[in-house]
Amino acid sequence: MKKIKNIASYIFYFGFILSLQSCKDWTEVESITDKSVDLDATIKTDEYFASLREWKKTPGLPQIFVWFDNWNGVAPTGENSLRGLPDSVTIASNWGGHPKFDLSPERKADMEYVQKVKGTKVVVTLFSAKVGDDMPEDPIYNIGNSSDPAVIRPAIRKYAEAIYDAVVATGYDGFDWDYEPIYAGNATNYLWRNIAQRTMFVEELGYYFGRGSQRTERDGRKPAIPGLLYIIDGEIGIGDGMDKNWESQYVDYYVLQAYGSTTIANHTSRVLGVINDMSDHIAAGRITAEEVVSRTIMTENFESYANTGGGFLSMSSFVYNNLGVEHQIGGSGLYRSGFDYLPKGKGDYDGSPEYYFLRRGITNLYKVYNERKVLN
Repeated sequence: MKKIKNIASYIFYFGFILSLQSCKDWTEVESITDKSVDLDATIKTDEYFASLREWKKTPGLPQIFVWFDNWNGVAPTGENSLRGLPDSVTIASNWGGHPKFDLSPERKADMEYVQKVKGTKVVVTLFSAKVGDDMPEDPIYNIGNSSDPAVIRPAIRKYAEAIYDAVVATGYDGFDWDYEPIYAGNATNYLWRNIAQRTMFVEELGYYFGRGSQRTERDGRKPAIPGLLYIIDGEIGIGDGMDKNWESQYVDYYVLQAYGSTTIANHTSRVLGVINDMSDHIAAGRITAEEVVSRTIMTENFESYANTGGGFLSMSSFVYNNLGVEHQIGGSGLYRSGFDYLPKGKGDYDGSPEYYFLRRGITNLYKVYNERKVLN
């Protein structure tokens, strides 16, 4: 391993420093919690990684979220390995054409490393456009476009449990539902388009994932492992949006595909859409508008904008301030983060040519976070 170079970007939290560093083999955001850590060392210490893991447990910490594809996990570097992502990435989602629940030994080892050593949460993204998608076939899933609770409840209940079982068996930290009924859907995507089905699906998922998973009145549902992340992305606050009667107060993060959004007005409009989706829950006192903002993550599409950064840098600096609500968003991230790995011809970012925009966005996000902590 080549010598680690200090790239001199510091983030303060409770008196310890996150230092963005790099080497040619590892492209990472470093967390330095102790001044005795040698920035010129060829390896990172156990103390460094322990501090990194503890930092990621910080309540209210904004998230850096990436959809990760083209994954092979063979080498601990590059765009094909979770270990090659910057250390300060907090949530990485397995997205792409490779298997989701039949991981190769290399992918499994790669995932376990970042989970256990770096404290990174790894989730799986599924479209789940029809009941039974991505799960073993079962006749119970053949409900078509029915809205009859007596027909759809057993099927959707079993499907949600099957997703949970697959997530746990594979070792993921949670589930991300890619919900796109208008922009990517078609007439047969009943779980996206049928209001009764999608409402019930969100409810059933909430018994296994997110903030409602430890509900005791389970009506025969198996116990759930606590702490598994519950994420919904896609048409949140836009398009069909989340229905107001969904049990979406249990969702950990609402991830906006805010692709190409570059202005404060655009960002404000997108977050306001999430608040509007959640307005009934806000009115009922189940969640506050500030909490909604703090669970909202804005993302950019690097399949299209990797060479320019698109709106990612402005998203990562964004603080929602509208109609009496002033709060930093819950994080920012990238779709297909691997496109940001190779140098962009813009020179190094504080010494690292890899993940040029992702590293800048990480710096932006936590600079805002720490400045606001000092002020508050």
